[in-house]
Amino acid sequence: MDGYSISRTAERTGFTISALRFYEREGLVRPARTEAGYRCYTEGDVAALRFIARAKGLGLTLDQVAELVPLFRGERCAPVQDRLRELVDGRIVETRARVAELVDLTAELRHAAGGLRGHTPDGPCDDACGCATAAAAPAADPPVVCTLGDGEREGRAAAWRAALAAATGRHETAGGVRLRYPREVDVAALAGLAAAENDCCRWATFTVTIEPGGVTVDVTGPEAARASIVRMYGAPGG
Repeated sequence: MDGYSISRTAERTGFTISALRFYEREGLVRPARTEAGYRCYTEGDVAALRFIARAKGLGLTLDQVAELVPLFRGERCAPVQDRLRELVDGRIVETRARVAELVDLTAELRHAAGGLRGHTPDGPCDDACGCATAAAAPAADPPVVCTLGDGEREGRAAAWRAALAAATGRHETAGGVRLRYPREVDVAALAGLAAAENDCCRWATFTVTIEPGGVTVDVTGPEAARASIVRMYGAPGG
């Protein structure tokens, strides 16, 4: 019988032998058996296993992978691509939420570390040593980071280039940058872009003002972010 042994398949796919046996038990791959009872993997099995590795690398669950494998073994790419894209989009939302949580946790840990250096009692722990209790954390500005992935940043940058090109004026303000637009600008699209940007750049505040003479967008943030705001959204003059 033509095909690959389990050890050769492990070499070709990067999975361990125990992982291959696990995926067989889960029904994701069903290798044939030789007359002697040895597993025999086909090229299709190897391709499916490489697809499984790809899906697992994207953080998909075993149930999601099990849903995708039959589609992958089908005759058309479109159903695989469509469903995989839906799952990956969901992972992006989850990952952004985790990034925001980690940013908050980092601030909390820094505050805790500072508290643990401030006071050491000569005896048992007390209410001020920071071991069992924490002082109220001072209001802190979000860190000047962007949580967009590399693939998303190019599209977002292109959207902002188009939005900035449509502005009739751009100039620096005490808090950041002010963009001016004619009254007929698509305010909904502009606000949507600003909201999406605020979702990944939590340190920036976008204020859209509609007036009889036109529309303004004020981009502001903490002092640590001012240079980034001017670089990203501003330009000399106005």
